[in-house]
Amino acid sequence: MKIGITQRVLFHKGRAYDSLEHSWYDYFSEHTLIPIANQLPVTIHGLDALIITGGDNHPIRNHVEHELASDMFIHNRPVIGICHGCQLLVEKLGGQIEPIDEHMDTEHTVIHLGQQHWVNSYHSLRIKQLPEGAIPLAYDRDGNAEAWIHGRTAGIMWHPERMDNPWIPPEVTHLLRS
Repeated sequence: MKIGITQRVLFHKGRAYDSLEHSWYDYFSEHTLIPIANQLPVTIHGLDALIITGGDNHPIRNHVEHELASDMFIHNRPVIGICHGCQLLVEKLGGQIEPIDEHMDTEHTVIHLGQQHWVNSYHSLRIKQLPEGAIPLAYDRDGNAEAWIHGRTAGIMWHPERMDNPWIPPEVTHLLRS
């Protein structure tokens, strides 16, 4: 599969640079990753799926990601959001997010179909309300949705690419096989 992958914006010596964590290349080594530049216009030409990665908000990044997601939705292609990407998709599809404490730079369990899975956590926002029609897949100990799916769109609040033993709900990994 040809997977487009968005990048965070980093600043160094007063200049903006697009940046992609190296572990993504290892995590999706069986696919062709196409890093998406944070500039307009954008195109999904040739992409089979899109990963909206984690990282900080930046106006141009958010604009690029919204445009890409909209085009992928129109063409019924899979979109998976990780952390920031999950939050962006929740709001884009009509859900709500809000601040949460004790989820930044830590680890915790999530529950999926009655089984616990150990995940990392680098977010300061939680899903307050899932988009209409979204199916929650994994919850934290307080009952907050940490992963969800809605048709060919899904979100995960943790960073599987940063885990020694990554875990993603099978319903989400299935999107990259269909």
